[in-house]
Amino acid sequence: MRQLNILKAILDLVWFFSLVGAIGVLIFLPFYLFESEIDIPIKIKGQVIATNDSLSKIIVFVNIVSGLLFLYSIYLLRKVVGLFQKREIFNDQVIHLFNRIGQLVIASTLISNVSLFIYKFVVKDHVGLSLDLGSYDSFLISISLGLFFMVISVVFKIATKMKEENELTI
Repeated sequence: MRQLNILKAILDLVWFFSLVGAIGVLIFLPFYLFESEIDIPIKIKGQVIATNDSLSKIIVFVNIVSGLLFLYSIYLLRKVVGLFQKREIFNDQVIHLFNRIGQLVIASTLISNVSLFIYKFVVKDHVGLSLDLGSYDSFLISISLGLFFMVISVVFKIATKMKEENELTI
């Protein structure tokens, strides 16, 4: 169970620093959205959003929402690891949390990538496709990770049913 403790420590560290960053972004967001004087270029997934028009502000807002969804999925994963530490493994809450984490990771990935695709199409007047396979921020890896959590949810559901049936036969 040492690995579980290391995972919990890493998730807590990521959660803390991400939460501090999210608070900073949420403080900055109203100034960016409602002030026309602020002309700060923002980089999202390697794409520089340099203009200060309405579409750029919407793209930045949507990507912040996407980041917050991902941050919430980290929070839920922390809860799952906490349940595992309490040895509550085959639990309906764990099954629900794994499914929710998968949905949030997929939603966050789709929202972010679709908004940047629209930005490139409208502002840059070109459409491109890139597959960053070696990166943790890859579209396909993120979608696969979300689907993996959803599959784990189904596996845990089957295991819970089998455990209940096994307990009834004894």
